[in-house]
Amino acid sequence: MKKHHFIILGRVGIIYYSWLLIVLFTTLTLAYESTKAVNWPAICFGIIFLLLVIYTYLTSYWTKMSLKLPFKKKINCQVTPKLRYTWQFFNVYEIKISALQTYYLLGISKFN
Repeated sequence: MKKHHFIILGRVGIIYYSWLLIVLFTTLTLAYESTKAVNWPAICFGIIFLLLVIYTYLTSYWTKMSLKLPFKKKINCQVTPKLRYTWQFFNVYEIKISALQTYYLLGISKFN
C-alpha cells in the first residue's frame, strides 16, 4: 500500500503547526539575543524543531484503509479522501471520519 503524506489544513492544522512554530521562534529568539559565539540552548531548540518536523512528516499519512495523524493513533476508516480542490500540483482532500470530525489535507503531487 502506498502512503500519501500530507499537510493538515483547517483549525486542527493551525493549532498543531502553531506549536511547531513556537519552538522555531524560541530558537530564533535565543540565537539572536545571545552574545556568545555558540549558543547551546538555541542549537538544542533547533535540533528539537528539526526532529519535530521529521516526526510530523513521517507520521502524517493515509493509505486506503487508514489515516494517521501525528497527534493521534491510527484511525481505521472505510472512506477514501474526496478531492475538493486542485491547483497545479497541490491537491486539497476532505476526509470525514464521523459526523463531527472532518479533516482537510493538502497533498502535493509530482509532475508527470
